Amino acid sequence: MQKTYQYCISGGSIKEKVVDKELIKSLKNVAERGLVFIKSKSKDIAPESTDWTFVFRDYYESLRGLIEAYLLLEGIEADNHQCKNAYLCIKHPELVLDWEFLETIRLKRNAINYRGQLLKYDDWKMLKLKFDLHINALKKELEEKLTNIEKESNSTTSPKKDSFKKK
Repeated sequence: MQKTYQYCISGGSIKEKVVDKELIKSLKNVAERGLVFIKSKSKDIAPESTDWTFVFRDYYESLRGLIEAYLLLEGIEADNHQCKNAYLCIKHPELVLDWEFLETIRLKRNAINYRGQLLKYDDWKMLKLKFDLHINALKKELEEKLTNIEKESNSTTSPKKDSFKKK
């Protein structure tokens, strides 16, 4: 994780970005609505079906959207999912995000999207609890942070100066 983070920093993959409160709220909303949708649809999927692939992928995209929203609150953007995950794990240990889990699901999502891998219920059920833990941790922190910035009058602010550089 530390090596990945350093690689992302030295390669310029993690950058400062202007905080856009409306975009953050929109990303959070889309992630939450996606989860509601896929939870309702997954009730009808048979355990032997490979449609669990799409449940996984939608959960991944919702988690990714929450990660993106959290980074934007920090005034940060990154070029890829691995750098985003590394930033969050290094800079926010209080979130208790599991780097190994994030890497596992990132690689599994890539196998689905780029190599046509399909999942069954047994594959999905091994990941669901950790998905829920990560999603809930990010949603809670995002809600708290959004409540705090709602008190500000401007909808955009400057990123924290050098927020991603090693101190």
